[in-house]
Amino acid sequence: MLQAALELFALQGFHATTVRQIAAAVGVRDSAIYAHFAGKQAIYDELFAEAGPPSFEALHVDVEALVAAGPRQGLTYLVDRLFATWSTRRARLFASVVIREGSGAGGLGGLGRAIEAARDRLEEPFQRWQEAGLVRSDVDPRQLVWELFGPLNVARFVYLRAESGETAEADIAHARQWVDDHLTFFLTCITNAHRAPSRGRANQERRARLEG
Repeated sequence: MLQAALELFALQGFHATTVRQIAAAVGVRDSAIYAHFAGKQAIYDELFAEAGPPSFEALHVDVEALVAAGPRQGLTYLVDRLFATWSTRRARLFASVVIREGSGAGGLGGLGRAIEAARDRLEEPFQRWQEAGLVRSDVDPRQLVWELFGPLNVARFVYLRAESGETAEADIAHARQWVDDHLTFFLTCITNAHRAPSRGRANQERRARLEG
């Protein structure tokens, strides 16, 4: 049912799709759809929870294990899980729907609220890494979530969409390169052990070396 609905949403849009059309695509009566879902929006909501803004629950990621792994290993694992999910045809198809529909009946405003909720859910490991001194503490952990996932979503919506058709493999490879480059840069910026000195500190060190 979800796949049939997704195909119709991608083909003709959320608002133009009816429960009757979804039922016909599955080969059942309308009542069979309503036995599982309250209506069209409930179907969209489930698809959105599966492939919309990320959550630890949807990615099946254990927060405690993620925190224990540390920011470099933990975030590499998290991003790999996210990329694997986004690369499936179902998720790529849904990405095309999200670009056009937002969060269904909630539109783009609903999408914005979902993104804000995702930021709230994903900030915990950053907060705990800050407390452990593993991640820079001069940036709000919620902002760190945004800085990590914002560019990842650019890669997703540029390359990881179902319209790619026969060029899907090349597009996925392009997206993977964008994601890897961004993650490397992000980790360099936020992890205390690998942070470059500030410009002021670098200038001080340069002067000290010259004077010495």
